Amino acid sequence: MSFWDKVAGIYDISESINGRVYRAMLEGVRQVVPTGARVLDCAAGTGELSIAAAEKAESVLCTDLSLPMLERAKKKCRQKGLENVSFEERDIFDLDDADNTYDVVIAGNVLHLLDEPEKAVKELYRVTKCGGKLILPTFMLEENRIALVITRLYRLFGFKPHENYTFKSYRKMLEGCGCGPFKLTEIKGLMPVGFAVMKKI
Repeated sequence: MSFWDKVAGIYDISESINGRVYRAMLEGVRQVVPTGARVLDCAAGTGELSIAAAEKAESVLCTDLSLPMLERAKKKCRQKGLENVSFEERDIFDLDDADNTYDVVIAGNVLHLLDEPEKAVKELYRVTKCGGKLILPTFMLEENRIALVITRLYRLFGFKPHENYTFKSYRKMLEGCGCGPFKLTEIKGLMPVGFAVMKKI
């Protein structure tokens, strides 16, 4: 059982502790997703960003490698009466979609966990339509001492981030992907986030 399978039942508690940041991320998603969009959410966890996208989207495909996380996401969507969200187990490095499939692709708070984040961004970019948007909010663990302390505590339970990004190093990684232009916004809080929105041209 993976770390994410183990924490699926309590993951929303950690989100609520960092509530200011999560609320800003949700609002950022709402602003970027256009009405009637077809959306893919990768590494969606318990589905908060999928739910935010579903407010305006025609359809949202909520995906994760952790089935317990997806079960939590399904339950939350049922409780909210959302009928435009579907669920699949997916690998962010090997998406089962044709090029230029989605109007918006989301991968929230996952790139810092990956050995090859550039490879993931390129795969996400591939399935984004020309003119579409790729939303990449990512924790900036190196920007805040409290964030580093929390990360060390999580490590005791098997949490293993690959990168402790700063805004500078996260920007450099995104630039190194060689994909489209992007805007990176700082969301300050207990666990700061770099909210990147990349446009496919």
